[in-house]
Amino acid sequence: MQRQICQPGTVVLAKAGRDAGRFFLVAALDGADLLLADGDRRKLHKPKRKNPLHVQATKTVLPLEALTDKALRLALKPLNEAAKAPKPKLNQIRKEVIDDVETGCN
Repeated sequence: MQRQICQPGTVVLAKAGRDAGRFFLVAALDGADLLLADGDRRKLHKPKRKNPLHVQATKTVLPLEALTDKALRLALKPLNEAAKAPKPKLNQIRKEVIDDVETGCN
């Protein structure tokens, strides 16, 4: 099976590790690994090495020419905030449904 390698400039979502659920930019390729930066924890001059199997590519591509850490943070901020938005827990949803059934509201 051949690995699909993202091109530099592609925005990816980390699926594994302590940074799972965060968006990164593919700063460069190093053999079979990706070098990822987010401009905050991982700067462009010191990217994080990540296995391509542990990320999910998005359709968003940012130009790498003249890209700074600040510009990268601003570009990824809406994506990371949307990913961090609290989602209702399944048990809470079940409790609300049970309460509605008990009160007679469908």
